Amino acid sequence: MSIQIIGCVLVNHDFVNEVQTVAQLFFPGARFSFICEGQGSGFEKTSVGNVLKVTRPEGFVDTYPQGYVIRTVMDETTAQAHIIHNGSEITRYELPFEALPLYLTPRRVLMLALYHALQKAVGAYTPWGALTGIRPSKMVREWLEDGWLDEKVIATMQDPFCVTPEKARLALTVAKAEMELTARIYAQQCCANTAPQPVGIYISIPFCPTRCVYCSFNTSHKPAKEDTHARYIAAISNECKAKAAQLREINGIVSSIYIGGGTPTVLSENLLAQLLATIAETFDTGEYSVEAGRPDTLTLAKLKLLKSHGVNRIAVNPQTLNDTTLALIGRNHTAADFFTAFHAARDAGFACINTDIIAGLPGETPDDMRRTMAAITDLSPENITVHTLAVKRASHINEFRSQFTLPTAQATEEMLDIAAIACHEAGLSPYYLYRQKNMVGMFENIGYSKPGYECLYNVGMMAEVQTVLGIGAGAVSKFVTGNKITREFNAKDPGVYMERNGI
Repeated sequence: MSIQIIGCVLVNHDFVNEVQTVAQLFFPGARFSFICEGQGSGFEKTSVGNVLKVTRPEGFVDTYPQGYVIRTVMDETTAQAHIIHNGSEITRYELPFEALPLYLTPRRVLMLALYHALQKAVGAYTPWGALTGIRPSKMVREWLEDGWLDEKVIATMQDPFCVTPEKARLALTVAKAEMELTARIYAQQCCANTAPQPVGIYISIPFCPTRCVYCSFNTSHKPAKEDTHARYIAAISNECKAKAAQLREINGIVSSIYIGGGTPTVLSENLLAQLLATIAETFDTGEYSVEAGRPDTLTLAKLKLLKSHGVNRIAVNPQTLNDTTLALIGRNHTAADFFTAFHAARDAGFACINTDIIAGLPGETPDDMRRTMAAITDLSPENITVHTLAVKRASHINEFRSQFTLPTAQATEEMLDIAAIACHEAGLSPYYLYRQKNMVGMFENIGYSKPGYECLYNVGMMAEVQTVLGIGAGAVSKFVTGNKITREFNAKDPGVYMERNGI
């Protein structure tokens, strides 16, 4: 199957990522070739991921005469987008800077111009309009903090950003929840500059019993030997000590701990006990969450072990309750296994359980979602996280697309609506959301919660309102100082990670 190549000419700017991000809304799965006019000399080519970046001094409209060429131009007064097809310009869109609100940066104006040009030339259903970022609620939160009224927020989301009224209201609801929960994160701190800052701790366990077809996370899907797991936990122990010292250096106090992966509960009971003991010896715990996502990795003994070490939130994730789909996507468990694990978690004393489900799984229909949500809400979990399938570049489902039949955007949207209604009727409200690249229908992931059971770690990390220290392979430490965010990245490969931590 040939891959569509979209040529992109960038004139007087170098917003490569911004142009590609908007163009992907209209040309999913395409490759993008970039030329920045007037920059450099000769012919330079670099490849970053699936982005082909090309720089040479002359234009290249004739390079792809049988395809699409996107030409974006910035001058002192305007941002312009020209769409060329088969050698002829079919549409253009121009936005003057001076006629637009001050909160729109030149970069954002260029993206808006391109969005409107592509909607006119190609057309696509984009419920989030021209918003392409991971955190649409973050922008809304900033407007609310500046004193904007709800009506102005909704109106601005719709014009100029072309967000649907439903998504605009969702972003507003989540932004307000994030503000309230951020205040809860900081509630124990006084206002003095010397007061400890609340810090989240993330611990990565990159091992799973199998690899899901949609997974692109930093996980080792081949069953690892017990020795590998043991060496990894020893490396985690070493890094925990280093991060404890770093916590003191930044005058931090632990507000939440989140052990994710991967599947942390794939560890043996003995190694899980070692990990939990290391954490107890190193950090104080308040909110304490563990991804116990795979029902087939859970035992009552492991659940009681987690509870005895102060873990007060766990996730037991079915993804769907359709056994045919579970087998297709590479899960080792059945719907019955999920129910058994959920009830075992209740029996072990967990008062806060999250369940993840995914809209847009291959072969699924709205009726499948309806059955899944009815069964899950009957269990009355405190949290339900509704994901939209994202077809990531490194996933099996992307590599072998022809083997999978994905629901349409319309069917996926119906699934999300079914899930939202079911959550509302069960007393759960949306409190955080984020988006990913290559999502089916360009929708979103939403965390729903009963009042008082919201995960503060998720809010602090996703809303970027607090520092998070990452421990483990692939973990990222994010330092938040006012509006400034800096990041430190751990080695992704578990073997390299272990070597760097003295194991």
